[in-house]
Amino acid sequence: MLELLVALLALALAYFALLDGWYLVRVPCAVLRARLLQPRVRDLLAEQSYAGRVLPSDLDLLLHMNNARYLREADVARAAHLTRCGVLEALRALGARAVLAASCARYRRSLRLFEPFEVEPPELPADLQHWIAYNETSSQLLRAESGLHDVLKDQ
Repeated sequence: MLELLVALLALALAYFALLDGWYLVRVPCAVLRARLLQPRVRDLLAEQSYAGRVLPSDLDLLLHMNNARYLREADVARAAHLTRCGVLEALRALGARAVLAASCARYRRSLRLFEPFEVEPPELPADLQHWIAYNETSSQLLRAESGLHDVLKDQ
């Protein structure tokens, strides 16, 4: 019996160490929390926030949150946001999936072990608004070149 318990613990440790198990646990938990415990939000663009805490698996060699983890936390917050707005439910009904087309991170300060944080939309500075407008213009040009613009217009 003790050997089985040790084997299960070793398997769980390998799962969390090698496959970033916290991420695979946190996303479904965030979706369930958003669906069952938080109020529904009908406005997709309504400001929402998502609270988190820096875990030991988030740390890099300098003992602060790894840069890639910031984007992972944004992904967890996005899943919760899309759930509260009903987008994930609508996509599932259509047999579709949500795909992130681009992401950009601007790091403000380091986060330390067990430090709480909040993912929230800040007031967009002018340079970021220009960058968003540039990306939209670029996307429109690519759609026009590929003929996708005509297909979307017909729908």
